Amino acid sequence: SVPSRHGCCDHVCQYAMSASKLPALKHSLGLVLAALFGLLLAGCSTSVRLGYNQADTLVNWFLSDYVDLDPHQRDLFDQKFRTLQAWHRREQLPQYARLLRETRQRAQDGLTREDVLWVMERSRTQIEVLVRQGASDAAEVMVTLTPDQLTTLEQSFVRANRKFVREWAVSGSIDEQKRVRAERLVVQVERFTGRLSKDQSTRIAALSDALPMTTDQRYVDRQRRQRELIATLRSGRSRNELAAWLRDWAPNWERGRSEAYAQASRVSAEQRAQIYAEIDRMLTPAQRTRAITRLQGYIDDFEALSGAVQAGEQPHRVAY
Repeated sequence: SVPSRHGCCDHVCQYAMSASKLPALKHSLGLVLAALFGLLLAGCSTSVRLGYNQADTLVNWFLSDYVDLDPHQRDLFDQKFRTLQAWHRREQLPQYARLLRETRQRAQDGLTREDVLWVMERSRTQIEVLVRQGASDAAEVMVTLTPDQLTTLEQSFVRANRKFVREWAVSGSIDEQKRVRAERLVVQVERFTGRLSKDQSTRIAALSDALPMTTDQRYVDRQRRQRELIATLRSGRSRNELAAWLRDWAPNWERGRSEAYAQASRVSAEQRAQIYAEIDRMLTPAQRTRAITRLQGYIDDFEALSGAVQAGEQPHRVAY
């Protein structure tokens, strides 16, 4: 292992998962689980095992923010989710651990822009596998949603969008949007590296400021995706038709964007890769040590969680 480059490696994995957090996507079983993993990675490493073993409870809380399921729907969702999680624990968690180990190997001579792009693409591939695995079961639940429940879901999107507007300064001044974006990037980096110096934070803010400003475009596109999901759920498609649509629609979140936003997003992704590599080079030895400890914690957690099933162990349940 190399005591460098890993604060950004962790952050890149989190960033690559972030698309799964869009509210318009959360109600596919696979995407709910993907969103949960993104949230777990945003916390401390020791929470991963606890959170994963409590995933059914956490995801139910997550889901209840958007739609209330009746008892039959809740039982069906729980059954399908448990099946998906068992598959994910067995098949995907070893892949996650392997991805992080390979990332460390690639970083031995220093993390480059190309390394970051590779990690982001591999992470996205893992999300797509998860989404496609869960699409059929998700469709089985989603086709049971009533018109009233779909209205509730639509209203929940409106509430979530108000929060998005507040948190990202949508329609605010360019300076305000840049400030919010830079502050968020600093917080994300510090989550893995510990406290940054004033000079490091200033340099990161300057790097962030150079990115294309897409906040308002993101908001418009977010609403477009939500409308697409609601319209499809109201279309009366069969389970098989809905499953096929989900497999195609959910992973391809760039499809349907305006040309201007699509171009800005491509430029931003390329520039972010360079930014992460530059941030990595700023880290002090202590920050790098903290970050690599966090990374190793994730590897250990993923290996332990997948190994528990292989050994026939039951997940440890903790009462909340």
